[in-house]
Amino acid sequence: MVALVSERWLLIAVVILLSGELRIGDGRRSRSRFTNMQCISFNESFAVFTKCKLNLLGRGRTGAEMYLKLLQLPIDNCWINWSIYRRYNGFRPFLYNVSTDFCQLMGNSKVLSFQGLVINAIMTKSNLNHTCPYDHDIILDNLEFDDEFLKNLPLPQGNYKVELRFATDKIWRVQVSCFFEREEL
Repeated sequence: MVALVSERWLLIAVVILLSGELRIGDGRRSRSRFTNMQCISFNESFAVFTKCKLNLLGRGRTGAEMYLKLLQLPIDNCWINWSIYRRYNGFRPFLYNVSTDFCQLMGNSKVLSFQGLVINAIMTKSNLNHTCPYDHDIILDNLEFDDEFLKNLPLPQGNYKVELRFATDKIWRVQVSCFFEREEL
């Protein structure tokens, strides 16, 4: 009887240890976080970044904060170019490089695409929650990058850059680059 009980406990201990190593039941686990942020205004008479930085929100958590002061209002036509890069020997194009009408996208932001995923994530922490025209400054307040953003777009482990370029009147005005790291646990 004692041998049977100890074998059961041994079997339970092995299952617990293996489930911790193999992640049984919860699938692939990963951690994603922002590592850097760069903001560039191509025309200082059109728009100026007064704030563009990452904030430490807690252990291993960073939030992106940005304040874009628009100097020529209102903005009623806007195009956006979405690009994602992966770091190999420098950053190389990876998966997406798409240009879309930003005003039209904001009118229908529920589409299941890379653009929809990014804009829905941005809308949770910014004042970009309506369609054109924009007659106010653009504020992003501590947008935190987590794996929920990538549940429909799984990315392999690595370092990435998402680059967003905005144009009005067919002239590129500003560019925001967010760098993030994704690692498997």
